[in-house]
Amino acid sequence: EKVTDVSASALSAPKLSFSEDTLMEWPVHGTILLDYNMDQTVYFKSLDQYRYNPAVIIGAKVNDKVTSAAAGSVLDVSNNEVTGCTVTMNLGDGYKAIYGQLMNVTVAEGDTITTAQNIGEVAPPSSYYTEEGTHVFFELMKNGVPINPMILMQ
Repeated sequence: EKVTDVSASALSAPKLSFSEDTLMEWPVHGTILLDYNMDQTVYFKSLDQYRYNPAVIIGAKVNDKVTSAAAGSVLDVSNNEVTGCTVTMNLGDGYKAIYGQLMNVTVAEGDTITTAQNIGEVAPPSSYYTEEGTHVFFELMKNGVPINPMILMQ
């Protein structure tokens, strides 16, 4: 049998793989302040309006450590008026995880992240969420469409 060499580049970039069978870790331990709901609108106290909620809003304390729910690579670290400092990760197979309301972020675009790796700390809430309180905004997308992260949480 002939053995072929595996190129170094194939070894250096691990294949990201994520599926409905992947169990995710909680990014922070806390109570759900607002559930994911794309079927009907939910009331946002701070905005005094009903909106769809593409994420779960998990209550936490300022400075609590936030960890990655699943392994992936960092696509973007940016500031957003709604979700504050936000980290977007590619999980592979069309899935993305979006973590908002962060500060002291420890990851950068292009980083490869393991499950439960520290990615930052909980920030005071943006003006869109002052009434809801301090939390982590956690959204899961598949092929650009929000899905309920709770179905994959351990």
